[in-house]
Amino acid sequence: MEEKNYKIYDSLYNVIGVAPYEEVHTKGLLHQVVHFWLAEKKENQLWFYLQKRADNDIVYKGAYDILTSGHIDPEETDEEAMVHQIKEQLGVSLQKEQLTYIGHIHQQIKKGTYFDNAFVQSYLYVTDHAEKDFAGADNVVKVKFEELVAFVGDLDKKVAVYTTEGKLIEETTHDQWWLRDEEFEKVVEPYIKEHLHNY
Repeated sequence: MEEKNYKIYDSLYNVIGVAPYEEVHTKGLLHQVVHFWLAEKKENQLWFYLQKRADNDIVYKGAYDILTSGHIDPEETDEEAMVHQIKEQLGVSLQKEQLTYIGHIHQQIKKGTYFDNAFVQSYLYVTDHAEKDFAGADNVVKVKFEELVAFVGDLDKKVAVYTTEGKLIEETTHDQWWLRDEEFEKVVEPYIKEHLHNY
């Protein structure tokens, strides 16, 4: 199978060419990705749905993470990429009109030979029936939003992780997570507090 190429950018976010995945992630070439955050409003409680990464992932093996992230193909818009990644990774069909663009951030992560240098486009889906929509997706869990806020901001805290039905799985520590903490604190949390504070 032919390796996909992705658009790469200069420091001013001008497109300067394309490069394959391996080159993008070993040389730390600036590229764009989409991230999917899911909030569920249920009985005056706001839940965030997340996913446990596979034990054989390239980085953060087996860690709790956002539901979906992915690259943007050269011919795609970021909205199209987000819809495509949700369908491909979670088996859920959402329309771009159901997604809310909530902001962006420049993310850099170095782990061994893996160097992710990405311009992240963040999207949010808010629903009151996520446990039904995402019942078929693997390794999906949820946490209480206010507990996640406290957890992200305090290395000594733990946060409870639940099944989609609300059954406690475990109390987790920071080493069990890929927190995306800068994105959460600068993009996600401010948007939630401004727009969904009366949940």
